[in-house]
Amino acid sequence: MAVIETTGTSGAAAAAAPSSRRLFSVRGLVEIGFLVGLAIIYNLVRAGGGAAHEIAGKTHARHIVDAEGWFFDKVELGINHWIAGVTVLAVAACYFYALMHYVATPVVLLVSRKKGGWKYWRGYWALVLACAIALVSYANFPVAPPRLLSGDGAIDIMRQFSQYGWWGDAASAPRGLGDATNQYAAMPSLHFGWSLWCGIQMWGFGSKKWKIAAVAYPTLQALVVIATANHFGLDVLGGAVCTLLSFGIVTVVGRALGKTGPKAKAKQELEDAVAA
Repeated sequence: MAVIETTGTSGAAAAAAPSSRRLFSVRGLVEIGFLVGLAIIYNLVRAGGGAAHEIAGKTHARHIVDAEGWFFDKVELGINHWIAGVTVLAVAACYFYALMHYVATPVVLLVSRKKGGWKYWRGYWALVLACAIALVSYANFPVAPPRLLSGDGAIDIMRQFSQYGWWGDAASAPRGLGDATNQYAAMPSLHFGWSLWCGIQMWGFGSKKWKIAAVAYPTLQALVVIATANHFGLDVLGGAVCTLLSFGIVTVVGRALGKTGPKAKAKQELEDAVAA
């Protein structure tokens, strides 16, 4: 993990600092390469499955329906059925679900990297850890999304409006490639987990616009994944727990290593005094 950046550095130090955060530096390529490797593992795990996986996934989903009770029947299905009748919003929700996590997460990660410091590294390792926790859940606790449960009343919005995009009957997967993705990996919802991660990072950027985006993005993502019947409300909660737990673990480790907390503050004050 990187040390906290100082203010008021000498000319040489100031010139050297940005180089450590250049996207195409060796260090930057290692960081990105690690995330690419994790993404490959993520997709390999999600591609797993089989008949037993499907049966278990639908059984677990039925348990979630029972646990949610009126919330699923009245709130989730209510949103799902309402958006099905508003074509422009339904299509917008489909594109939001299919694209935003691919755009927002890398952009926020790169902005965080440009700013540097402990908040970047906290976010970097929290993102890695959240994905790892989710992969363990996907491999051991398959859950079907509401859209794949027959008789529960959910409308598969992306399938119903597939003529407006590239997807078919397998969520955002391109037509004909549905068998290449694991559709029984709904718990936790990393669509929401990643959006919450973005929100936490964006809130730390400081400006009012970033803070508005920090609240709006995960809020919209939560509504979209439920409206399109790609996730249950408990999946969204699971994504939130996964992300917050990861941030908590990284923060505790950071304190133990002196990257944040009283030790880091004392070190920063000492460096500021020397620089002055």
